Amino acid sequence: MRKRTIRVTLNTAALIVLGLIMQTGGAYLVNAACKLCADTEPVIKYMEYMANITQIGHRQYIHILFVAPILEELVFRLIFLRAGRMVMPFWAANLVQALLFGFYHRFMVQRIYGFVMGLIIGCVFYYCPLIYRKRYSGTDSLLDLPDSLIGVGLTIILHMTINAGGLFVSPLFPADTPMPVQFIMGTLLMAVVVSVCVVLKKQASQNSLYDRSDRMD
Repeated sequence: MRKRTIRVTLNTAALIVLGLIMQTGGAYLVNAACKLCADTEPVIKYMEYMANITQIGHRQYIHILFVAPILEELVFRLIFLRAGRMVMPFWAANLVQALLFGFYHRFMVQRIYGFVMGLIIGCVFYYCPLIYRKRYSGTDSLLDLPDSLIGVGLTIILHMTINAGGLFVSPLFPADTPMPVQFIMGTLLMAVVVSVCVVLKKQASQNSLYDRSDRMD
């Protein structure tokens, strides 16, 4: 029981760290892009929208931190990605759901950001349950759950962390940080995230479940 608690705690902490890295790296890149294209209409509208975010009330906070991540993960990962995986390879299903997730957002800047985040979250949804089964099969009753439910539980935590980072961490960044510095920092942090996805894929590929031809449960 103690080992299981420690394992769950460490896995949750790893997701939270990953989410904060994703949010920070994405925020740096978005800010750099907005500075580079500051006079364009899409960026002006996006910046006006983000300025209003700081004035939201308690209900909006609850929606951003809890309601939206849960609903979006249920729709885009549990339904769209899982359904796509039934008829096409994972990489194609992940690409489709990420495109839909990006298009779902209101502004062009958010759509590009959402597409990239959707790809990464999709990797966590699909690969992590396979890795957990490989490591802890026969020792953890949580693994009696379907892969899809394990995956969506993990991505909800990840998504909540990303949104929380956007509300409470990103505003702490110095507003006068030079654009090249933001671009470099964002690129380095997102490179870490991409590396994590590559590692997840390699670890999952060592599991026989990764090569199964049946549908994702």
